[in-house]
Amino acid sequence: MDYDFPKEMKAVSGSSERNKQIVAILLIVIALLSFLSIISYSPQDEASADIRFSDLYKLVTGDELITQKAGETQNWLGLFGAIISNVLINGGFGYSVVVVPLLLFAWGWTIIRGRGHRRLALFTSYVLLIVLLVSSSIGVMRLIFPDAGIGTSWSGTIGDFVASMLTSMLGKAGAAIALLTALLIILLVVTRIDLKRTFGRLRTGLSVFAAWFPDQIRRWSSADRPKGDVGRWRKAKGMAEVTIMKPEQPSESQRKSGRSLALRESGLFSGGNSETERSSKETDVVSEHKVPPSISEPVSFRQRERLEEETSGAGQDRVAPLRPLEPGSEMEIDYVFPSVDLLDLPRQSEHVEDQELKANADLLRQKLSHFGIEVESVSVTPGPVVTLYELVPASNVKVSKIVSLADDIALALQARGIRILAPIPGKGAVGVEIPNHNPAIVPFRTIVNSSKFHESRGALPVAIGKTISGDVYTDDLSRMPHLLMAGSTGSGKSVGINTILMSLIFKLHPSEVKFIIIDPKKIELSIYSKLRYHFLAVSPDIDEDIATNAQNAVAVLKSVEQEMERRYNLLASAGVRNILDYNERAKVGVKGRENEPIHRKMPYLILVIDELADLMLTASREVEEPIARLAQLSRAVGIHLVLATQRPSVDVITGIIKANFSSRIAYQVASKIDSRTILDMNGAEQLLGNGDMLYMPTGSPKPSRIQNAFISADEVERVVMHVAKQRGYAGPYKLPSEIDRKKTRGTNVGGSQDELFEEAARLIVRHQQGSVSLLQRRLKVGYSRAARLVDELEAAGIVGPFDGSKAREVLVETEEHLDQVLRNPE
Repeated sequence: MDYDFPKEMKAVSGSSERNKQIVAILLIVIALLSFLSIISYSPQDEASADIRFSDLYKLVTGDELITQKAGETQNWLGLFGAIISNVLINGGFGYSVVVVPLLLFAWGWTIIRGRGHRRLALFTSYVLLIVLLVSSSIGVMRLIFPDAGIGTSWSGTIGDFVASMLTSMLGKAGAAIALLTALLIILLVVTRIDLKRTFGRLRTGLSVFAAWFPDQIRRWSSADRPKGDVGRWRKAKGMAEVTIMKPEQPSESQRKSGRSLALRESGLFSGGNSETERSSKETDVVSEHKVPPSISEPVSFRQRERLEEETSGAGQDRVAPLRPLEPGSEMEIDYVFPSVDLLDLPRQSEHVEDQELKANADLLRQKLSHFGIEVESVSVTPGPVVTLYELVPASNVKVSKIVSLADDIALALQARGIRILAPIPGKGAVGVEIPNHNPAIVPFRTIVNSSKFHESRGALPVAIGKTISGDVYTDDLSRMPHLLMAGSTGSGKSVGINTILMSLIFKLHPSEVKFIIIDPKKIELSIYSKLRYHFLAVSPDIDEDIATNAQNAVAVLKSVEQEMERRYNLLASAGVRNILDYNERAKVGVKGRENEPIHRKMPYLILVIDELADLMLTASREVEEPIARLAQLSRAVGIHLVLATQRPSVDVITGIIKANFSSRIAYQVASKIDSRTILDMNGAEQLLGNGDMLYMPTGSPKPSRIQNAFISADEVERVVMHVAKQRGYAGPYKLPSEIDRKKTRGTNVGGSQDELFEEAARLIVRHQQGSVSLLQRRLKVGYSRAARLVDELEAAGIVGPFDGSKAREVLVETEEHLDQVLRNPE
C-alpha cells in the first residue's frame, strides 16, 4: 500500500536537501579559490594585501591607490587572492594551512554524497591537530635558530604564539621535545604503525643490504677486468666453463601485481622447476571459496564472499552457504583469516657467495679429472641449503663411474654428505647436490605469502618449502591423496605437520576443512585443541579432543570409518561420485529422497597421526586395518590421511600401508634400509636434517629434494590464538559414535549377527579368554571375521572393551549365565 505524504512535508524535505547541496557547492568553490590563492602566494604581495576588506569598495569606485596595489599583485586571484593568502598563511598556520582547502573540498563532497560524516569529522580533527603541531614546531625552530632565515610565513601567527608560550614554560629544548613527542604520538594513532614490526623490517632491510652491497662491489670491480683473460686461461688449462645460474629477481611491476617470479633461462636446472609447475597445473581443483585477495591483510569470510560476488558477477544467483554437518552448530560464522604479520620476519638472506660456488665447481672438476672423467661444462644452481652442480660429462664417460665416486667427492669438498642424480630427469647431465657452508632457513612466512601459494587453486593447498633451485613448492593434499612422512628424531617431521596444518588454516574457512589429530607424544600437537570450535573433528566415544593413547586412537579410527560409510551413503543418495560434485549439489539446495535430510555442505577431513610407530607397537592389528581401509576408500568422500613416524621399519610401515600411500616424504634417516623402506631407493640417508627432505609425489619416478619451510612453536601459537579468539561453532564437528552403532547392532540378536556368534560366545566363556586369535584357531576363520565376532560379543555384553595388547576381559563366567544373556540380550 502506498502512502501519500502532505505536500508541505515534501516541500520542506526537498528544500532542506537542496540547501545542503548549495552549501556543498559553495564549500567546493571556496576550497578551490583558497587553494589557488595559497599556492600562488608571494611575499611581495604582503604590502598590497595589507588593506582591509572594506577597501575593496574603493577598488570598484576607481581609487588610484587601491587600483595601483591591485595591479602590482602577483597572485593568481589578484588582490582578493593576495588578501586571502596573507590572512591564511601569515595570520594562521603558515604554509601548512594548504590542507584547509583540501578539507573544505572533502566536506563539500561528503555532503553531496550524504554519508561518511563521522569518519571525516575525526579525520579533520587529526589533520588540524597535526597542522597546529607542525606550525608550532617551526615556530620553535625560528626561536632556536633566529639567523636561519625562516620567515613568519612558515609558522604563521598561531604557530609563533604557541611556540612562544611553550618556550616560556619549558624552554627551547623542552618545547621542541614536547612538540616532536606529540607529533609522533598523533602519527602513531592515525597510521596505526607498530614500532616493533617497523624496527624489525628496518633490521631485515639493513641485513639484506649488508649482504648485497659487498657482492655488488665485487661485481663492479670484476667488470673492470679484461673478460678474455679468464676464458683463455681456462681453455689453456683444459678446464670446463663454470656457469652460475641464479634466480631472476622480480621486477617492480611484478612485485606490485603479486605475480610469481620469472622462470629461469634455458640452461638452468629446470627438472624440479618444470615438475613443480606441471604438478601444480595438473592438480588444480577449483575450491568453493576463492583465495583471499591478500593474505598480508586480515580478511573476513563475509568480505571474501562479497569480493567473489563482485568479481564473478553472479551475486544475485548465489545460494546462501550451508552450515557443516554438526549437531547444534550455528549458521556460517564471520571468520577472519590470519595475517602473515602473525609470523616472524626472515632473519637472514639466502645469498650464497660466488667464490664458494666457483671454488666447489673447480674442486669437483679436479677430483673427477684425477679419475679420468672429463667434464665439458658445469652449471651451478644455488639453493637455500643445497647447491646443485650440473655436470655434462664427455661422451665416453659412464654414468655409473661418477656415482661410485660419491664418497671421494664428499671427502674433497669436505661436505657432510652429497647426493648424486645420475642422470637428472629430462636432462643430459649428472647432478651433484652439495650442502652450503652457511645454510639458510626457509621461513614459513615467505612461502605462505608467495604469489604461487596465493594463486594455488587446489582444494587443499599445502605450502611445503623451496626446491633446490630456490623455487617455492606447493602441492594439493586432495590429489596426493594421502601422505606418509618418515624420518629420524629431529629431522623435521613435526614442523612438517605444522606447515601442512597452518597452510590449510591460512587458506581455508573452518566450514571447508576439519582436523582429526592423534598425537601419542601428547605435546607436539596439543596446541590445536584450542581450535575445538573451528577446525577440529572429534569422536564422541573418547573424552579428549586430540587422541593421545592407543585405546582412544583405535576408537577415533573406527569413528572415521563410520564417517566414511555415512558419507558414501550420502553420495549415493545424491547420485554423485565425489565430494566436489556433492558440495556442488548441496550448494544449489538439491534434496534427497523422501524423509531424508537436505544435503548440506561436506567439509574435508584431515586425519593426522604424529607417531604411527607407537600405535603399531601397542595395537598393530586394530590400527592397521582401519588405516588401510581408509587409505583405499576415503579419497572420494574428502577424507585424507597424513601419517608420520620416526621408525621407518617394515613392522611399522607395513606393505598394506605403504601400498596405499603413493605420496611420501623422507627426512633424514639412519641407514639405506630405512630409505628404501620409505622411497624404495637410497638417498634419504644422505640428507642433512632440519627439514631437508626428499618428496615423492604420486606418479613421479624420482623424488625431488626440498627444504621444508620452518614455522616455530611461537608462530603456531599466535595463529591458533588468533583463530581461537574468534566466535566459532556451538561445538566441534562430531564423528559417528562406534559405541552407539554396536549397541544398535547388538539388540538385533539372530538378525544380522554372524552365524558363528553363539558358538564363538560359548568358546570364549568356556576358555575365559576374549582373544581374536582363539577364535581364529578354533573356528578356523580369518582375522577380519574373528575381529567382527569379538565386536559383536562386546556389543552383547559378553566381553569387555579393547585394552591395548591385553586380551579382552570375559564378563560372563558360566555357560548358564551365557544362556540367560543370549535369551535376554537387553
